Amino acid sequence: MMGMSHFRSGEELLAEAGRLGLYLPYRESIEPLLEPLPIGEQVIPNRLAIHPMEGFDSEPDGAPGDLAFRRYQRFAVGGSGLIWFEAASVVPEGRSNPRQLYLHQGTFDRFSRLVEETRAAADGAFGASHRPFLVLQLTHSGRFSRPEGVPRPQVAAANPDIDHRFEGVTLLDDDYLRGLQDHFVEAARLAHMAGFDAVDIKACHGYLVHELLGAGAREESLFGGEDLTARSRFLMELVDRIGAECPGLPVAVRLSLFDGIAWPHGFGVPKDGSIDSDLTEPLLVTGELIDRGCVLLNATSGVPSFNPWTGRPYNRPVSGDREPPEHPLTGVHRLIRMTAGVQKEVPDLPVVGTGYSWLRQFYPQVAAAVIAAGDVSIVGVGRGAFAYPEAPRDLMEDGRLDPARVCIACSGCSELIRNGRPGGCIVRDREIYGKEYRELHASRRKERG
Repeated sequence: MMGMSHFRSGEELLAEAGRLGLYLPYRESIEPLLEPLPIGEQVIPNRLAIHPMEGFDSEPDGAPGDLAFRRYQRFAVGGSGLIWFEAASVVPEGRSNPRQLYLHQGTFDRFSRLVEETRAAADGAFGASHRPFLVLQLTHSGRFSRPEGVPRPQVAAANPDIDHRFEGVTLLDDDYLRGLQDHFVEAARLAHMAGFDAVDIKACHGYLVHELLGAGAREESLFGGEDLTARSRFLMELVDRIGAECPGLPVAVRLSLFDGIAWPHGFGVPKDGSIDSDLTEPLLVTGELIDRGCVLLNATSGVPSFNPWTGRPYNRPVSGDREPPEHPLTGVHRLIRMTAGVQKEVPDLPVVGTGYSWLRQFYPQVAAAVIAAGDVSIVGVGRGAFAYPEAPRDLMEDGRLDPARVCIACSGCSELIRNGRPGGCIVRDREIYGKEYRELHASRRKERG
C-alpha cells in the first residue's frame, strides 16, 4: 500500500476510488471552504480546522512548552478558522505521557499566555476580522495513561481485545468517576478564564470518556452496562455541570462514531458481535448532547494503538505495526460517510469531519464537495497541519495547495508521539522533528546492541 496517494491529478484520485467501488465527492471550486460559519454566538472565518494532535512537549508540570507556543502560532498565522487545541489532562494520573499538557491552577498562567499569543498571531496575520475559534480538549487517558512514562492503565471495564497488552490494569470505581467530574469542571473553569472559546470533553480513541460509552461489560455501575443511558451518564452529567458551573462557556465533544471493537466492549458497533459501523447509538448520544447545549461535534473513529487506520488512513504504519488491512481510500470514504450520516440527522449542529490528510493536495476539492452537499460543516486536518500549517492561507490566496508541502501519511509524527517524543512532521519540519525521529531510531539500534 506504500505510495498509494501519489496521484498527479484529481482525475487519477477519482479513478482509483472508482476502481475500489467508492464514490468520492469532488469539485474544483473550493469556495465552500472559505465561507464563514456561526458556532454558538460566534462566527468563524472559514470552514478549515486544526484537529487536536498532541505534541507531547509540555513542561513537567503540564504547562505548554516552547514547541507548543511555536506550533499554535504557526496554526494561527496559517489561517484556520477553528483551532482545536490538543488534549490537556485534568488530573496528573490521567496524563498519557509525562509531557502531555495538564491544566491546573499552577499552569493556568502559561495556558492564558498561549491563548493570548495565538490570538495575537492570527490578528497580526489577518486583522481583527479574522478571529479563529479556539477549543481546548480536556481528557483523562484511562487505559492509555502513562504519567511517569510507563503504562498505568485505568479502565472503565475489562476489554480482552486490548488488555492483553497491559499489566496491572486498574478498574475505576464509581466514586473515582464522580470525583473525576469535579476535576473536569475545574479545568473547564480555568480554560474559560484563560480565554478559550469552548472546551471539548474528549470522548474518542479509546480514552476514558469514550471507553465508558462502550462499557457494556461494566457491571453494577451507574456508568456502564447494557443501557446506553448509563454508559453515557458520565459524559452527559459533565456537559450539564459545565453548563451550570461555567456559565457562558460553550461545550464541544470529539466523539468516536465507530471504534472497530465488538460489543460489549465497543461503541458504534452492532450488538450482534460483528465489527461494522452502526450509527444508532452515536446518533442517540449526539441528540442528547444537542439537548444539553453542545455547540460543536468533532467526528472521528478508531483506537489508535489498536486499529489506527480506522481514524487515520496512512501509507506506512508506525514501525512495528502491521500493514493496514484495507486501502487507505476505504478508510477515508468510511469517515466521510459516517460523518455525513450524523450531519444529515443534525443539520443545525456544526460537525467537523476528519480523514482528509491522506488525500494530500486534493483534500480541499473533496472537502469542498462534502460541505457543499451538506454532509459536514467544517473539515479538519491533524497530521496535515503538522506538515503544512499555512495550507488555509494558501487556499485563501492561491486557491490551491503546494504538493511539495502536504502530509505524505508516513506515520512519522505518530511514531514520535507513540514513543513519548515531541510530535511533528519529520518530513516538512525536518530540522526539529526529523532530528527527533533520527534520535529515536538511533536509541533503538543502541538498545538492540
